Amino acid sequence: MTDLFREIEEDLRRDRLKQLWEKLGIYIVGLAVAIVVIASAMVGWRAWERSRNEAASARYVEIVAQAAKDGPAKAAAAYGEFAASAPAGYAALAQLRQAASLVEAGDAKGAVAIYDSLATRSGVAETLRDMARVKAALLVVDTASYDDIKARIGELNDSENGWKNSAREVLGLSAFKAGKYAEAQGYFDAIVGDPATSAGIRDRAHVMLALIAPHLPKPVAKSDAKPAAAGGASTTNNAAPANAAAKPE
Repeated sequence: MTDLFREIEEDLRRDRLKQLWEKLGIYIVGLAVAIVVIASAMVGWRAWERSRNEAASARYVEIVAQAAKDGPAKAAAAYGEFAASAPAGYAALAQLRQAASLVEAGDAKGAVAIYDSLATRSGVAETLRDMARVKAALLVVDTASYDDIKARIGELNDSENGWKNSAREVLGLSAFKAGKYAEAQGYFDAIVGDPATSAGIRDRAHVMLALIAPHLPKPVAKSDAKPAAAGGASTTNNAAPANAAAKPE
């Protein structure tokens, strides 16, 4: 009897599985195929991306080596052409070098445009965006207003930012140019007081502080003389009366 019940139960189970497969089998197969396709696509994408990055790395090294031999204008064009089709990271590095080459070639305006583009581009590492902002501000510090410079890089002055001292240097130069000597002194004092400041920036800050000093108000010297007490007694004894009475003989 027990065997009969077991056989009936197994038959019912098989019937239920058969009905379930008839209803959902196509979806199960489709899901399995989709998983295989997605996994294959991810593996293929990673392999293609790795191959593309390796090729970009090799090409980037070639361009850098060639740029040392070519003039700055030709180097800038090569970097720009490479950046147009390179992966995001290598494109950003190439554009930084392109901008530097344009500065060397005398095209500061073109360099600023590239730096400004990098500074606002998503997908570029934050440290590279901050570098681009500082470099652009430094190129326009002689022509832009102090307010414009603060708008460009003001928050990079934050104590936690890796570019803080470069930002302070640009802000200090702009404040000095605008005649805001006390503010300029504050920026350069912060540079000198930061133990992490590089030697080059620190030396330039000392030079600027020396240039700023003559423009700052002179401290009022305290007088060493004590004011005379009002109504004070004379320091000399009163002279005896000239017509003193003669002693009796």
